[in-house]
Amino acid sequence: MLWTKINHITRRAGRGFLRRPALYLVSVFTLAAAFLSFAATVTAAANLDHLLSRWLGSAEITVYLSNDVIQERMGLLASAVSDISGVAAVKTRTGREAREDLALGLGDQGDMARTLPETAFPASLDISLTQAAARDQKLRNELAQRLRRLDMVSSVETYDDWFERLSALTLVSRMAAWGLGLVALAVAILVVAAVIRTGVASRAKEIEVLRLVGATERYVRLPFLLEGILQGLIAMSLALLSLRGLTSYVEGVTGQVLPLLGSGALVRLPAIACLVLLLGSCFAGFIGALVSVGALRRA
Repeated sequence: MLWTKINHITRRAGRGFLRRPALYLVSVFTLAAAFLSFAATVTAAANLDHLLSRWLGSAEITVYLSNDVIQERMGLLASAVSDISGVAAVKTRTGREAREDLALGLGDQGDMARTLPETAFPASLDISLTQAAARDQKLRNELAQRLRRLDMVSSVETYDDWFERLSALTLVSRMAAWGLGLVALAVAILVVAAVIRTGVASRAKEIEVLRLVGATERYVRLPFLLEGILQGLIAMSLALLSLRGLTSYVEGVTGQVLPLLGSGALVRLPAIACLVLLLGSCFAGFIGALVSVGALRRA
């Protein structure tokens, strides 16, 4: 008996799709576009957070030395700095090495850099910090101030401005994701409500007959609620499949750039996040359908 009811409700919901396939296709693709915008923004925010975490985790302080510093004194300074708490490693870089690094970075134009004198490239120390120190801005600034007091030090770069800008960008991306999520939810509810309302109006005689033969209000409303849930579920599934293809395409285009940014591949939404999005789309479809079928009880 129960299986018969479930089968009948499912078939009634399916007839709703078959009667107006164009309308339902427009609804599904509209929702898919809204969901894709939201999911893509969430993915972008996740990638920015991942990059920020990696860069902070491998943060460095660059100490530029005066031109008159001899290599022996540079080695002694590097040894002393490596003993400071929070310092993981220290690498010395002479003017010649700095020039060669620039030449290699320029690729085919590297010969231009090699024509410049070594004095144009100050010797420096690249100080790698521990994970704890890298994430502690106060500790990094205190270390930088200690190094600036040394006579042989010309300047110290902590890259805090860059990290602050990137942190602000990640905050904006997260806020944009939340905003688009709310917009996508509202769009889903309104679109599903409009489509279901049209279906209710077109099946008024069927609903009247069901009531005459003793069908309960729940039995009458369930197929419409199921239609709304299916619209949301199908739309989100299409959005996630499109996002997967879009992510792979972007990864292929930027494949040579990503290693330079400290990431071998783009971060994808985990399975639990995809499941939450699918459940959320079902909820949005259910609410949209509930708004429309609510009028049935009052009719």
